[in-house]
Amino acid sequence: MDKTLLVLGDKSDWDSYKKFCKQLKHGHPKNFNSITATYQQLAKKRLPDIKSEKIIVYLFFPFKYWDKNIEYKGYDSVYGNVKFYEKFMVFWSEIYEQINVFYKNKKVYFINHPLRISVDRDKELTKTILSKAGIEVKPSLFTRNYKDILRMVNKENRKLFIKVRYGSMGKGMTYMEKGKWKTNFRFENNRIMSSVSDYGWSFVNITDNLDFLKRLLTKDIVIEEAIEPYIIDNLKFDLRFYVCFNDVLYIYPRTNATEEITTNISQGGKGRNTRFLRKIPDNMVKKASKVAVSAAKAMGLDFSGVDIMISKDLKHVYVIEINAFPGFPNAKRFNLSSRIIKKIEGQPWK
Repeated sequence: MDKTLLVLGDKSDWDSYKKFCKQLKHGHPKNFNSITATYQQLAKKRLPDIKSEKIIVYLFFPFKYWDKNIEYKGYDSVYGNVKFYEKFMVFWSEIYEQINVFYKNKKVYFINHPLRISVDRDKELTKTILSKAGIEVKPSLFTRNYKDILRMVNKENRKLFIKVRYGSMGKGMTYMEKGKWKTNFRFENNRIMSSVSDYGWSFVNITDNLDFLKRLLTKDIVIEEAIEPYIIDNLKFDLRFYVCFNDVLYIYPRTNATEEITTNISQGGKGRNTRFLRKIPDNMVKKASKVAVSAAKAMGLDFSGVDIMISKDLKHVYVIEINAFPGFPNAKRFNLSSRIIKKIEGQPWK
């Protein structure tokens, strides 16, 4: 066979990488070979020898590198700062070079190019790219003056999110409305503290804590007005669209109580099956699907999870986040790995 699928990830990735590798054993691509390897093998220059002329590289999240070099235990900085992003960009540049050197006599393709794969980690850049493509996002508010924030919240009755610019999973988020300020940071001795893992980021009340607000406004942040969401069964929700090569493979609704801050699963949100979609006007689901595909295309991602929220008045479909490394749903709910493999098989790879 003239094509081989090379899947790179970490064995510690019990979610997406493990599920995908397991699926390869059950039903690997029928018209080309498949091989799995780790980033540790790549670092040691021990990638498998591949005889095929064409190599398709599918990159999963590098958990061991991230946990050791970026969000390591005891790191002494605020989560989601620019150093996170800069280190991640360098990592992928090195991965790109190492793979091309190792397979220098081969034609190498990437599912999510290494030089594009971390762009989604920059919320401001992502919104700029999407806006230029005609996709609706909540515009940023560029003030860093706490008096402006207080005026918007207390006098104009606006609801605001202050998010870390280079984060994900709803971590490092602060919500503000009149009489209600909440954050999943911790604030001790006039210092913003981050959790040491993906868990433990529960929201706490910091209403009218000006010291916290002033400190937060000095960090790498994005400020935007909250979306007034469409409500179903007294629940707020968003929709994660799994987009692969310009097709929506699966839609994953996520809900939370209306008084809660976010619908992220890591923040207490609950995943729903596709029956929940029947409660949403069909035209809005179709519109959101088109937006999700356009967003993935604008970002240059072959595979991604595009998170979308529908406005209360059913007039707007907002992209709230794009993930180049979205978690995979339970295979019993939907076998995403199998569908991705079929999409890879169907590409021309010329």
